[in-house]
Amino acid sequence: DHYMPSHGNTYLTLVTRGEGYDPGGEREDIITSLLIPLEPGHYYSLSVDLASRDEVGHFTWDEGFVAYNEPVALRIYGTDEGTMTGELLAESEAITGNAWERDTFILVPCLPSRFLILEVFTVSGSPGWGNLLLDALSMEELDELPLDMGELIIPNVFTPNGDGFNDELVIRGLRSGSSLMIYDRTGKELFKSADYRNNWDGRDRSGKDLPPGTYWYVLIPSHLNDVYKGYLYLKRE
Repeated sequence: DHYMPSHGNTYLTLVTRGEGYDPGGEREDIITSLLIPLEPGHYYSLSVDLASRDEVGHFTWDEGFVAYNEPVALRIYGTDEGTMTGELLAESEAITGNAWERDTFILVPCLPSRFLILEVFTVSGSPGWGNLLLDALSMEELDELPLDMGELIIPNVFTPNGDGFNDELVIRGLRSGSSLMIYDRTGKELFKSADYRNNWDGRDRSGKDLPPGTYWYVLIPSHLNDVYKGYLYLKRE
C-alpha cells in the first residue's frame, strides 16, 4: 500500500486550501524543535520522505467532492524564537506522486535556529487545494562538502533584501571562469555571466529588482565536466 508510512507507524499530512475556503487561501505548517541547533555558516544535511495522496479532500453541496490534488511543495524555515516566522532555508521541487521519495537538502543558515518550520504551498503561486505527506525527517551536521555535489554547494534559496545576510547568490566551491544563467518560469533569460563571481543580487539585465518567486538556473563550472540545472527561490521579506 503506497499510503503506508515510509518508516515507522505514522506520517504527517499538511494541506493547502483554496480561495473557496478563505479569500487568501490557507497553507498548513508545523514547527519542531531541533536536537542540533543550526549555527550560521555551518552546513547541515536534512532528509525527509515526501509524497501526496489521491483521496484527500472534502465534500460540498454545490460541487460534491473537492480533491486536494494540485501540485504542492515544501518550504523549510529556521527560527530561534519558536514562532511561525523565520529564515527560509530550502524549498523542494513539486510533489505530485503518491509514492514516497527521499529528498535531501543542504542547509546553510545565516542566523541561529533552534526550531524548524515545515510549510506546504501550491507551486502555482495561487491559493489552491493540495496535500503533502511527510515522514522520516532526519538531519545531521556536515564536516565537509558532499562529494556527490562535486564540492559545490548550490543554495536553492537566497534573500536579497539588503539586510546584510544572504543578499547575493553565493555558490560555494565555484572557481573562476564558471558560467551562470538565470531564467524565469517562461524560459526568459534574466541574468547571464560567463565568469560568475557570486555577485548576483536578484536583479535582471536592466538592474530592476525581480519579484519574489521561483527561478531556474543553469551552472557550468569551469573545473567540472558537468552542467548543473535546478531551481532557486528568491525571497525579499
